Amino acid sequence: MIMLCVLIYVRTGCGLRTVISIIGIFEEVMGEAFGKLPCYNSVANWIRKLGLSVYEEDAPQGRKYAHIIDESIMVNKEKLLLVLGIPAEHEGQPLRHDDITVLEMRIGECFKRGDVKEAIEKASEKAGSSAEYGLSDGAHNLVGGFKDAGISHHLDISHTLGNCMKHVYGKDSEFAELTEKLGKVRLQYHLTDKAWLLPPNMRAMARFMNLREWVVWAQKMLGCLDSLDDDLKEAYGFLRQYRDLIEELGVCVETIAYMETICKQQGFGLRTNVLCQHHIICNLIGNANNRRACVGIRMLDYFKTQAEMLNGITQIRHISTDIIESDFGILKSKISPNKLYGFTTMVLILPLYPKITVYSDAEKQNFKVRLANVKLKDIDLWARENLSPNRVALRSKTLNKAS
Repeated sequence: MIMLCVLIYVRTGCGLRTVISIIGIFEEVMGEAFGKLPCYNSVANWIRKLGLSVYEEDAPQGRKYAHIIDESIMVNKEKLLLVLGIPAEHEGQPLRHDDITVLEMRIGECFKRGDVKEAIEKASEKAGSSAEYGLSDGAHNLVGGFKDAGISHHLDISHTLGNCMKHVYGKDSEFAELTEKLGKVRLQYHLTDKAWLLPPNMRAMARFMNLREWVVWAQKMLGCLDSLDDDLKEAYGFLRQYRDLIEELGVCVETIAYMETICKQQGFGLRTNVLCQHHIICNLIGNANNRRACVGIRMLDYFKTQAEMLNGITQIRHISTDIIESDFGILKSKISPNKLYGFTTMVLILPLYPKITVYSDAEKQNFKVRLANVKLKDIDLWARENLSPNRVALRSKTLNKAS
Protein backbone atom coordinates (compact mmCIF):
# COMPACT_ATOMS: atom_id res chain seq x y z
CA MET A 1 0.00 0.00 0.00
CA ILE A 2 2.79 2.45 0.94
CA MET A 3 4.76 1.83 -2.25
CA LEU A 4 1.64 2.06 -4.41
CA CYS A 5 0.59 5.40 -2.93
CA VAL A 6 4.09 6.85 -3.20
CA LEU A 7 4.56 5.68 -6.80
CA ILE A 8 1.20 7.08 -7.90
CA TYR A 9 1.94 10.48 -6.39
CA VAL A 10 5.57 10.80 -7.45
CA ARG A 11 5.30 9.34 -10.96
CA THR A 12 2.02 10.98 -12.03
CA GLY A 13 0.67 14.50 -12.06
CA CYS A 14 -2.06 13.87 -9.49
CA GLY A 15 -2.32 15.45 -6.05
CA LEU A 16 -2.28 13.80 -2.64
CA ARG A 17 -6.06 13.57 -2.28
CA THR A 18 -6.33 12.12 -5.79
CA VAL A 19 -3.97 9.30 -4.78
CA ILE A 20 -6.48 8.15 -2.17
CA SER A 21 -9.33 8.37 -4.71
CA ILE A 22 -7.35 6.23 -7.18
CA ILE A 23 -6.71 3.54 -4.56
CA GLY A 24 -10.45 3.54 -3.80
CA ILE A 25 -11.23 3.03 -7.50
CA PHE A 26 -8.78 0.12 -7.63
CA GLU A 27 -10.68 -1.51 -4.76
CA GLU A 28 -14.01 -1.04 -6.52
CA VAL A 29 -12.87 -2.40 -9.88
CA MET A 30 -10.76 -5.30 -8.59
CA GLY A 31 -13.23 -6.24 -5.86
CA GLU A 32 -10.46 -6.57 -3.31
CA ALA A 33 -9.80 -4.55 -0.21
CA PHE A 34 -6.37 -2.98 -0.05
CA GLY A 35 -6.68 -2.50 3.67
CA LYS A 36 -7.53 0.69 5.48
CA LEU A 37 -7.11 3.66 3.16
CA PRO A 38 -4.55 6.19 4.43
CA CYS A 39 -5.32 9.88 4.60
CA TYR A 40 -3.54 12.23 2.24
CA ASN A 41 -1.37 13.59 5.09
CA SER A 42 0.01 10.10 5.66
CA VAL A 43 1.04 9.87 1.99
CA ALA A 44 2.74 13.28 2.24
CA ASN A 45 4.63 12.17 5.35
CA TRP A 46 5.79 8.96 3.66
CA ILE A 47 7.17 10.96 0.76
CA ARG A 48 8.94 13.43 3.05
CA LYS A 49 10.49 10.64 5.15
CA LEU A 50 11.62 8.61 2.15
CA GLY A 51 12.98 11.71 0.43
CA LEU A 52 15.00 12.77 3.48
CA SER A 53 16.32 9.24 3.94
CA VAL A 54 17.50 9.04 0.33
CA TYR A 55 18.92 12.58 0.43
CA GLU A 56 21.02 11.96 3.53
CA GLU A 57 22.18 8.42 2.76
CA ASP A 58 22.58 7.98 -1.01
CA ALA A 59 25.63 9.19 -2.98
CA PRO A 60 27.54 7.99 -6.07
CA GLN A 61 30.24 6.28 -4.00
CA GLY A 62 33.07 4.45 -5.73
CA ARG A 63 32.51 5.61 -9.31
CA LYS A 64 33.52 8.51 -11.48
CA TYR A 65 30.85 11.17 -11.54
CA ALA A 66 30.17 14.75 -12.66
CA HIS A 67 28.12 17.63 -11.26
CA ILE A 68 25.18 19.41 -12.85
CA ILE A 69 24.22 22.63 -11.07
CA ASP A 70 21.42 25.10 -11.69
CA GLU A 71 19.07 27.52 -9.94
CA SER A 72 15.29 27.22 -10.11
CA ILE A 73 12.92 30.04 -10.93
CA MET A 74 12.03 32.44 -8.12
CA VAL A 75 9.31 31.24 -5.74
CA ASN A 76 8.25 33.80 -3.12
CA LYS A 77 11.58 35.66 -3.48
CA GLU A 78 13.64 32.49 -3.09
CA LYS A 79 15.42 30.07 -5.40
CA LEU A 80 16.49 26.45 -5.13
CA LEU A 81 20.15 25.71 -5.87
CA LEU A 82 20.31 22.07 -6.95
CA VAL A 83 23.46 19.94 -7.33
CA LEU A 84 23.13 16.61 -9.13
CA GLY A 85 25.61 13.76 -9.41
CA ILE A 86 25.65 12.01 -12.80
CA PRO A 87 27.87 9.33 -14.38
CA ALA A 88 30.99 11.04 -15.76
CA GLU A 89 31.02 8.85 -18.86
CA HIS A 90 28.24 9.25 -21.42
CA GLU A 91 26.54 5.88 -21.97
CA GLY A 92 25.23 6.35 -25.50
CA GLN A 93 21.89 7.85 -24.57
CA PRO A 94 20.60 11.04 -22.92
CA LEU A 95 20.54 11.07 -19.13
CA ARG A 96 17.49 9.51 -17.48
CA HIS A 97 16.21 10.27 -14.01
CA ASP A 98 17.40 6.94 -12.65
CA ASP A 99 20.98 7.93 -13.63
CA ILE A 100 21.14 10.87 -11.23
CA THR A 101 21.59 11.45 -7.52
CA VAL A 102 20.61 14.66 -5.72
CA LEU A 103 23.72 15.63 -3.76
CA GLU A 104 22.86 19.09 -2.46
CA MET A 105 19.82 21.36 -2.17
CA ARG A 106 19.98 24.94 -0.93
CA ILE A 107 17.19 27.49 -0.72
CA GLY A 108 17.84 31.21 -0.52
CA GLU A 109 17.19 34.61 -2.05
CA CYS A 110 20.41 34.58 -4.09
CA PHE A 111 23.55 32.49 -4.48
CA LYS A 112 26.93 34.11 -5.07
CA ARG A 113 29.90 32.23 -6.47
CA GLY A 114 31.12 31.57 -2.93
CA ASP A 115 27.80 29.91 -2.08
CA VAL A 116 28.03 27.79 -5.23
CA LYS A 117 31.62 26.79 -4.38
CA GLU A 118 30.50 25.76 -0.88
CA ALA A 119 27.63 23.69 -2.30
CA ILE A 120 30.01 21.95 -4.74
CA GLU A 121 32.48 21.14 -1.97
CA LYS A 122 29.75 19.77 0.28
CA ALA A 123 28.42 17.62 -2.58
CA SER A 124 31.95 16.33 -3.27
CA GLU A 125 32.39 15.51 0.42
CA LYS A 126 29.13 13.58 0.41
CA ALA A 127 30.21 11.64 -2.69
CA GLY A 128 33.61 10.85 -1.19
CA SER A 129 35.63 12.41 -4.04
CA SER A 130 35.72 15.40 -6.37
CA ALA A 131 33.73 15.42 -9.59
CA GLU A 132 35.51 14.73 -12.89
CA TYR A 133 33.93 17.87 -14.35
CA GLY A 134 30.94 20.16 -13.91
CA LEU A 135 28.10 21.24 -16.14
CA SER A 136 25.81 24.27 -15.99
CA ASP A 137 24.46 27.17 -18.01
CA GLY A 138 26.54 30.33 -18.36
CA ALA A 139 25.38 32.10 -15.18
CA HIS A 140 28.40 33.91 -13.73
CA ASN A 141 27.88 32.64 -10.19
CA LEU A 142 27.74 29.01 -11.34
CA VAL A 143 30.74 29.31 -13.66
CA GLY A 144 32.69 31.15 -10.93
CA GLY A 145 31.74 28.55 -8.33
CA PHE A 146 33.19 25.73 -10.42
CA LYS A 147 36.33 27.76 -11.08
CA ASP A 148 36.84 28.49 -7.38
CA ALA A 149 36.25 24.82 -6.55
CA GLY A 150 38.95 23.80 -9.05
CA ILE A 151 36.64 21.69 -11.22
CA SER A 152 36.75 21.92 -15.02
CA HIS A 153 33.45 23.16 -16.35
CA HIS A 154 31.43 22.61 -19.51
CA LEU A 155 28.69 24.99 -20.67
CA ASP A 156 25.29 23.49 -21.47
CA ILE A 157 24.90 23.16 -25.23
CA SER A 158 21.28 24.37 -25.47
CA HIS A 159 21.78 27.54 -23.42
CA THR A 160 25.02 28.40 -25.19
CA LEU A 161 23.76 27.89 -28.74
CA GLY A 162 20.68 29.92 -27.81
CA ASN A 163 22.98 32.69 -26.59
CA CYS A 164 24.88 32.58 -29.89
CA MET A 165 21.59 33.37 -31.64
CA LYS A 166 20.75 36.05 -29.08
CA HIS A 167 24.06 37.88 -29.55
CA VAL A 168 23.50 38.16 -33.30
CA TYR A 169 19.72 38.54 -33.64
CA GLY A 170 18.77 39.99 -30.25
CA LYS A 171 19.26 43.60 -31.35
CA ASP A 172 18.78 43.06 -35.09
CA SER A 173 16.13 45.49 -36.37
CA GLU A 174 14.66 43.13 -38.98
CA PHE A 175 14.35 40.28 -36.47
CA ALA A 176 12.75 42.60 -33.88
CA GLU A 177 10.31 43.86 -36.51
CA LEU A 178 9.27 40.32 -37.50
CA THR A 179 8.76 39.11 -33.91
CA GLU A 180 6.81 42.27 -33.06
CA LYS A 181 4.46 41.67 -35.99
CA LEU A 182 4.00 38.03 -35.01
CA GLY A 183 3.04 39.15 -31.51
CA LYS A 184 0.53 41.67 -32.87
CA VAL A 185 -0.98 39.03 -35.19
CA ARG A 186 -1.57 36.73 -32.22
CA LEU A 187 -3.43 39.51 -30.40
CA GLN A 188 -5.30 40.76 -33.45
CA TYR A 189 -6.66 37.44 -34.69
CA HIS A 190 -7.12 35.69 -31.35
CA LEU A 191 -10.71 34.36 -31.07
CA THR A 192 -11.40 35.08 -34.78
CA ASP A 193 -11.89 32.72 -37.70
CA LYS A 194 -8.22 33.26 -38.59
CA ALA A 195 -6.94 32.01 -35.22
CA TRP A 196 -6.51 28.40 -36.37
CA LEU A 197 -3.37 29.43 -38.28
CA LEU A 198 -1.84 31.68 -35.62
CA PRO A 199 1.90 31.34 -34.92
CA PRO A 200 3.01 29.43 -31.80
CA ASN A 201 3.43 31.49 -28.68
CA MET A 202 6.90 33.01 -28.35
CA ARG A 203 8.17 32.51 -24.81
CA ALA A 204 9.37 35.56 -22.93
CA MET A 205 12.00 33.51 -21.08
CA ALA A 206 14.65 31.56 -23.00
CA ARG A 207 13.17 32.89 -26.26
CA PHE A 208 16.29 32.14 -28.29
CA MET A 209 16.40 28.56 -27.03
CA ASN A 210 12.89 28.03 -28.38
CA LEU A 211 12.98 29.59 -31.85
CA ARG A 212 12.46 26.39 -33.76
CA GLU A 213 8.70 26.02 -33.34
CA TRP A 214 7.70 29.41 -34.76
CA VAL A 215 10.45 29.45 -37.40
CA VAL A 216 9.21 26.13 -38.77
CA TRP A 217 5.64 27.54 -38.67
CA ALA A 218 6.76 30.58 -40.69
CA GLN A 219 8.53 28.37 -43.26
CA LYS A 220 5.44 26.21 -43.71
CA MET A 221 3.19 29.26 -43.94
CA LEU A 222 5.33 30.66 -46.75
CA GLY A 223 5.01 27.32 -48.53
CA CYS A 224 1.21 27.21 -48.38
CA LEU A 225 0.38 30.94 -48.49
CA ASP A 226 -0.67 30.96 -52.16
CA SER A 227 -3.23 28.19 -51.57
CA LEU A 228 -5.04 30.02 -48.74
CA ASP A 229 -8.25 32.05 -48.95
CA ASP A 230 -7.94 35.76 -49.74
CA ASP A 231 -8.66 36.79 -46.12
CA LEU A 232 -5.91 34.54 -44.79
CA LYS A 233 -3.51 35.69 -47.50
CA GLU A 234 -4.09 39.25 -46.41
CA ALA A 235 -3.68 38.40 -42.74
CA TYR A 236 -0.44 36.46 -43.09
CA GLY A 237 0.93 37.94 -46.30
CA PHE A 238 3.42 40.10 -44.34
CA LEU A 239 5.62 36.99 -44.01
CA ARG A 240 6.67 37.33 -47.66
CA GLN A 241 8.75 40.43 -46.96
CA TYR A 242 10.72 38.45 -44.36
CA ARG A 243 11.27 35.37 -46.53
CA ASP A 244 15.08 35.69 -46.57
CA LEU A 245 15.25 36.17 -42.79
CA ILE A 246 12.93 33.22 -42.16
CA GLU A 247 14.99 30.94 -44.41
CA GLU A 248 18.15 32.18 -42.70
CA LEU A 249 16.71 31.41 -39.27
CA GLY A 250 15.56 28.03 -40.57
CA VAL A 251 19.13 27.06 -41.44
CA CYS A 252 20.29 28.18 -37.98
CA VAL A 253 17.66 26.24 -36.01
CA GLU A 254 18.18 23.10 -38.13
CA THR A 255 21.93 23.30 -37.46
CA ILE A 256 21.29 23.70 -33.73
CA ALA A 257 18.87 20.75 -33.74
CA TYR A 258 21.44 18.55 -35.52
CA MET A 259 24.25 19.39 -33.08
CA GLU A 260 22.07 19.06 -29.99
CA THR A 261 20.83 15.66 -31.15
CA ILE A 262 24.35 14.36 -31.73
CA CYS A 263 25.79 15.70 -28.47
CA LYS A 264 22.85 14.63 -26.32
CA GLN A 265 22.48 11.15 -27.78
CA GLN A 266 26.15 10.31 -28.44
CA GLY A 267 27.84 12.55 -25.88
CA PHE A 268 30.56 15.16 -26.36
CA GLY A 269 34.00 13.87 -27.30
CA LEU A 270 36.70 14.35 -29.90
CA ARG A 271 34.61 12.70 -32.64
CA THR A 272 31.35 14.58 -32.02
CA ASN A 273 33.29 17.84 -31.69
CA VAL A 274 34.73 17.34 -35.19
CA LEU A 275 31.30 16.44 -36.58
CA CYS A 276 29.69 19.56 -35.11
CA GLN A 277 32.44 21.92 -36.27
CA HIS A 278 32.34 20.42 -39.77
CA HIS A 279 28.56 20.83 -39.91
CA ILE A 280 28.83 24.49 -38.85
CA ILE A 281 31.46 25.27 -41.49
CA CYS A 282 29.59 23.50 -44.30
CA ASN A 283 25.99 24.44 -43.48
CA LEU A 284 26.06 27.65 -41.46
CA ILE A 285 29.12 29.63 -42.50
CA GLY A 286 29.54 28.52 -46.11
CA ASN A 287 27.86 30.95 -48.57
CA ALA A 288 26.23 32.75 -45.63
CA ASN A 289 25.35 36.40 -45.11
CA ASN A 290 27.00 38.36 -42.32
CA ARG A 291 24.45 37.49 -39.59
CA ARG A 292 24.48 33.76 -40.20
CA ALA A 293 28.26 33.71 -40.47
CA CYS A 294 28.54 35.52 -37.11
CA VAL A 295 26.32 32.90 -35.51
CA GLY A 296 28.49 30.14 -36.99
CA ILE A 297 31.73 31.74 -35.76
CA ARG A 298 30.34 32.03 -32.21
CA MET A 299 29.28 28.38 -32.30
CA LEU A 300 32.73 27.32 -33.53
CA ASP A 301 34.33 29.21 -30.65
CA TYR A 302 32.05 27.37 -28.20
CA PHE A 303 32.98 23.92 -29.50
CA LYS A 304 36.69 24.75 -29.63
CA THR A 305 36.58 25.93 -26.00
CA GLN A 306 34.74 22.82 -24.83
CA ALA A 307 37.11 20.56 -26.78
CA GLU A 308 40.13 22.14 -25.06
CA MET A 309 38.78 20.91 -21.72
CA LEU A 310 38.86 17.35 -22.98
CA ASN A 311 42.65 17.70 -23.03
CA GLY A 312 42.94 15.01 -25.69
CA ILE A 313 41.32 12.32 -23.52
CA THR A 314 38.98 9.82 -25.13
CA GLN A 315 36.28 10.17 -22.47
CA ILE A 316 32.80 10.87 -23.84
CA ARG A 317 31.13 13.47 -21.62
CA HIS A 318 27.68 14.85 -20.99
CA ILE A 319 27.15 18.39 -22.23
CA SER A 320 23.43 18.93 -21.63
CA THR A 321 21.63 20.08 -18.47
CA ASP A 322 18.19 18.97 -19.73
CA ILE A 323 17.83 16.53 -16.84
CA ILE A 324 18.03 19.24 -14.16
CA GLU A 325 15.47 21.33 -16.06
CA SER A 326 13.23 18.26 -15.98
CA ASP A 327 13.74 18.03 -12.20
CA PHE A 328 12.60 21.62 -11.82
CA GLY A 329 9.56 20.80 -13.94
CA ILE A 330 8.68 17.90 -11.62
CA LEU A 331 9.00 20.14 -8.58
CA LYS A 332 6.92 22.88 -10.20
CA SER A 333 4.09 20.40 -10.83
CA LYS A 334 4.03 19.46 -7.14
CA ILE A 335 4.34 22.80 -5.35
CA SER A 336 1.32 24.92 -4.53
CA PRO A 337 0.23 27.54 -7.08
CA ASN A 338 -0.04 29.88 -4.10
CA LYS A 339 3.48 31.37 -4.16
CA LEU A 340 3.18 32.45 -0.52
CA TYR A 341 3.89 28.84 0.47
CA GLY A 342 7.33 29.13 -1.13
CA PHE A 343 9.49 26.01 -0.89
CA THR A 344 8.17 23.45 1.57
CA THR A 345 9.36 20.05 2.78
CA MET A 346 7.78 18.53 -0.35
CA VAL A 347 11.00 19.60 -2.10
CA LEU A 348 12.29 16.28 -0.72
CA ILE A 349 10.48 14.63 -3.62
CA LEU A 350 13.54 15.51 -5.77
CA PRO A 351 16.01 13.07 -4.13
CA LEU A 352 13.30 10.38 -4.02
CA TYR A 353 12.15 10.60 -7.64
CA PRO A 354 15.28 9.06 -9.29
CA LYS A 355 15.17 6.08 -6.94
CA ILE A 356 11.61 5.05 -7.80
CA THR A 357 11.14 6.13 -11.40
CA VAL A 358 11.96 2.52 -12.40
CA TYR A 359 9.96 -0.11 -10.51
CA SER A 360 12.89 -2.53 -10.13
CA ASP A 361 14.85 0.25 -8.40
CA ALA A 362 11.87 1.14 -6.21
CA GLU A 363 11.69 -2.45 -4.96
CA LYS A 364 15.27 -2.19 -3.69
CA GLN A 365 14.61 0.88 -1.54
CA ASN A 366 13.27 -1.04 1.47
CA PHE A 367 10.54 1.48 2.23
CA LYS A 368 9.69 0.06 5.67
CA VAL A 369 13.25 0.39 6.98
CA ARG A 370 13.64 3.91 5.61
CA LEU A 371 10.32 5.01 7.10
CA ALA A 372 11.22 3.49 10.48
CA ASN A 373 14.58 5.28 10.56
CA VAL A 374 13.21 8.77 9.85
CA LYS A 375 10.87 10.46 12.32
CA LEU A 376 8.59 13.43 11.75
CA LYS A 377 10.79 15.44 14.12
CA ASP A 378 13.68 14.82 11.69
CA ILE A 379 11.62 16.41 8.93
CA ASP A 380 10.83 19.38 11.19
CA LEU A 381 14.51 19.79 12.07
CA TRP A 382 15.55 19.69 8.40
CA ALA A 383 12.88 22.29 7.58
CA ARG A 384 14.07 24.65 10.34
CA GLU A 385 17.67 24.37 9.11
CA ASN A 386 16.96 24.66 5.39
CA LEU A 387 13.64 26.39 4.75
CA SER A 388 12.23 29.84 5.44
CA PRO A 389 9.16 30.28 7.66
CA ASN A 390 5.92 29.44 5.87
CA ARG A 391 4.31 32.76 4.89
CA VAL A 392 0.82 31.23 4.65
CA ALA A 393 1.02 30.02 8.25
CA LEU A 394 2.42 33.41 9.28
CA ARG A 395 -0.42 35.18 7.45
CA SER A 396 -3.09 33.04 9.16
CA LYS A 397 -1.50 33.51 12.57
CA THR A 398 -1.31 37.29 12.10
CA LEU A 399 -4.89 37.67 10.83
CA ASN A 400 -6.28 35.39 13.54
CA LYS A 401 -4.99 37.77 16.21
CA ALA A 402 -7.67 40.22 15.13
CA SER A 403 -10.51 37.88 16.04
